[in-house]
Amino acid sequence: MFNGKRNRLMSTGAAAVLSLTMLAACSGNNGPSPSTTPAGSDKPGAPAEAEVYENGLSKTEKVTLKVGFFVGGYGREWFDYAVDSFTAKYPNVKVDITASADMKTILSTKISAGNDNDMFDLFNTEPSGGIIGLAEAGKLEPMDDIWDFPLPDVPDKKVKDLMMPGMYESTPLINGKRYEFTTASSFGGLFFNKKLFEEHGWNQNPNTWEEFKALLADIKADGIAPITFPGIHPSYHNWAFGTAKNFELADINGHVDEFIDNYRTYGLPQYTNPETVETWTRFYELGKLGYFAEGLPALNHTQSQMQVIQGQAAMVSTGTHVENEMKEATPADFDWGYMAVPFRDNTDQKLWIRSGTSNFNYIWAAKPESNKKWAKELIAWLVTLDNQQFAAEKAGALPMRKDLTDDPAKAANLSSSAQSVLKYISDNDAQTFKASRSINISDPNLAQAEKLMNENIAKFAMGMQDPKPILEQAEELLTKALEAEKKN
Repeated sequence: MFNGKRNRLMSTGAAAVLSLTMLAACSGNNGPSPSTTPAGSDKPGAPAEAEVYENGLSKTEKVTLKVGFFVGGYGREWFDYAVDSFTAKYPNVKVDITASADMKTILSTKISAGNDNDMFDLFNTEPSGGIIGLAEAGKLEPMDDIWDFPLPDVPDKKVKDLMMPGMYESTPLINGKRYEFTTASSFGGLFFNKKLFEEHGWNQNPNTWEEFKALLADIKADGIAPITFPGIHPSYHNWAFGTAKNFELADINGHVDEFIDNYRTYGLPQYTNPETVETWTRFYELGKLGYFAEGLPALNHTQSQMQVIQGQAAMVSTGTHVENEMKEATPADFDWGYMAVPFRDNTDQKLWIRSGTSNFNYIWAAKPESNKKWAKELIAWLVTLDNQQFAAEKAGALPMRKDLTDDPAKAANLSSSAQSVLKYISDNDAQTFKASRSINISDPNLAQAEKLMNENIAKFAMGMQDPKPILEQAEELLTKALEAEKKN
């Protein structure tokens, strides 16, 4: 898939054939040179470039890729399906899969053993302790180049050309390089019962902050709690009201790139910068207006989602996993709708949505070059439209490909929540973004800062606690953590 490389290989092959032909002519040998006839070819004199695929890799070199596959909620049927078509196209490549629900432990054991030959070429979950330390130690292979591969099914487009907007930009960076490639997405926001919205005539796509507040007022006036989320797991607020809104405000203020860089590296201020303060202030103001469900502090995630299914609350802050997670409790005719929380003042400003990713892929650096190249080819194969469609339908894994919704027949086979999210992103030209850090901080003051915030999120939502003094305390704790890290 490296066009430049492919051309170099073809040029080298052509030169080799020319040289051999000249030698044969000089020696008086009128038959074809054995070295110019590829194994298994019935065409004497076939050019040497016939020995490589369109991606420049050898057709004859036997390669076995050892894959460590984490069996999670998506199962493995989608991966087996992709591997079958991959090895059918490239029969010289064998994929040896070790599948386990406890892949993290297996990876940790192999990494600790330090035997590169025994290690997987490719694995699809983070080892315990994450990937930052491994990448910094040179144990993982950078994967920036995959984004510039031609797509296997649309070769005139690069991989990054047809991915969801923001996916490439939000891939975690470690020392400026990308060591992770994900093949499924998830999105956060407010999920709701479309039929309930239609019955009441509520706005299903408020475009601005003022329109959104007007919607919440209408819902409350009809005697239903506008928004819920699990107070027991308060980080769920982040799906709709979290870091993506900070990015949206920073974009409006004209310095989003600087803001994201600051976020990734824990640049100060983190908790008390204007955008973060504004996000929490708006959240708190909604709480004071009574727009969150009264019993929210005692709810877990399934209970809060059940409130929407039962009509006790209009919307729940959660992710696209909600439909699969609640399928046993959801009526057959239930139709999930979706909206983001718009912080913008007008539609000329960009709407940002929290993105998550799954089906991660990592490549072990201390492997033969051919294995690493074929591992990258397999990863690129996972984002063909056929494989993305299969994973979406069979496993509920939202696609990375933005063109999946271009075909109404394909989109119709997706879950109602997936259809709603993908249509919303397209209709609103929304920017999806995954917030990620590029450094580790081990000092306990950071954990204390995060604990302080989590303990107060439900209080903010109930209008019981002004967030500003809590943000100031969290900033002080983070500052101590960063000072301690410098000393170490």
